[in-house]
Amino acid sequence: MRMKSKRGSSAVFLTVILAALVSITLALIYGVREESVRSRADAIINLAGDSVLSEFDYDVQKEYGLFLLKGSDRELSAKLRSYLRYSFADEEDIMIESVKASGGRFSVADTALIKQQILDYMKFAELAGILEKLEKADAAEDQPQESVMENRTLRHGATLASLPSARMPEKSLTAMAESLAGKATEVKQAFQAGTEHYLLNRYAFIHFNSRNHAVNTEHFFKNEVEYILGGETSDRKNEKRVELALKAMRFPINLAHLYADAEKRAALTAMAEFLTPGAAALATQAALASTWAYAEADNDVELLWQGHKVPMVKDASTWAIDLDSAVEGIFGGTVKPDVEKGYNYDQYLQILLFFQDENMKLARILDLIQINMRKSHNEDFLIQEYAAGISMEVKVNGKDYGYEKQY
Repeated sequence: MRMKSKRGSSAVFLTVILAALVSITLALIYGVREESVRSRADAIINLAGDSVLSEFDYDVQKEYGLFLLKGSDRELSAKLRSYLRYSFADEEDIMIESVKASGGRFSVADTALIKQQILDYMKFAELAGILEKLEKADAAEDQPQESVMENRTLRHGATLASLPSARMPEKSLTAMAESLAGKATEVKQAFQAGTEHYLLNRYAFIHFNSRNHAVNTEHFFKNEVEYILGGETSDRKNEKRVELALKAMRFPINLAHLYADAEKRAALTAMAEFLTPGAAALATQAALASTWAYAEADNDVELLWQGHKVPMVKDASTWAIDLDSAVEGIFGGTVKPDVEKGYNYDQYLQILLFFQDENMKLARILDLIQINMRKSHNEDFLIQEYAAGISMEVKVNGKDYGYEKQY
């Protein structure tokens, strides 16, 4: 009887152990199944998000190297759901409960996102040798070719109102340029290769026309880099704004040279004494110096337009206009100095870009992309409808999955 009791106890004990092992095994199987479902869902949702991002605007990417995705939240959600349904079609143990996708978090209105894309693109361009080729072209001494493009004016109201820069506060280009007279030592930073400022500014010259350099004759504006600086609606107005800015930059620098150069200072004193002897000579001298410095600045701009170089700070060999010609206002055309050195027109534009407000610069780059896309590819193109990434919220089998994806 005692032997049967022991056997019965052992049987009960083994049954309990077996039941526990079976329960653990079933729990492990269920857990592995759940993890497998979660892992598959995670991978598929990630892949579906990448598929949505793959529908970027091809024309923008091809011409400007930027990845922009168009679509409202509803349209993006529909695209994501479509990809998920296709991918989960054979997954009987997976049920899609809700799908949301939005580009609002990555709106192109946030210029920081565009800045990062431009920097990434330009770093690639450096590795590919594109920038090196451009630098060699800038160093060439050839005269600029006469552009076949016409001066244009943008008058389309809807296009103007929708430009990314339309609501940004305007800052005086001329005032900024004039302030550069006291920043001569900082100018060289504009040409410091590899910096963010340098890469952003070189991007503008690679992709947009300027007065002396046509990148793409299919673009709307002839003076696109000038537009980035001036923000006017016509080529002529932008050229004029840059002209005034260059003269505002050159005038105080030229004036400083006149007072620093003993020979020129003596010439000013002699003419002032001749014109207004006595106490008025000092005021006359200041007026003559201003006239002379401005005449030189005017000639500087003409030299730049013709493809010549002008140094930031001049010496006797790079000065072009004599005092008599400045006073009489008769130069007989553009006057070339004895020595040509310094910066060319596009390099002066690069200096102005270096000191321009970065957000405004990026917004006007987006302006030009929108204007050119509407002209050549899609007349309804609006930058504000595009995003540089998406956020996703998907619920599968009662579990929430959230992601953010950016180009």
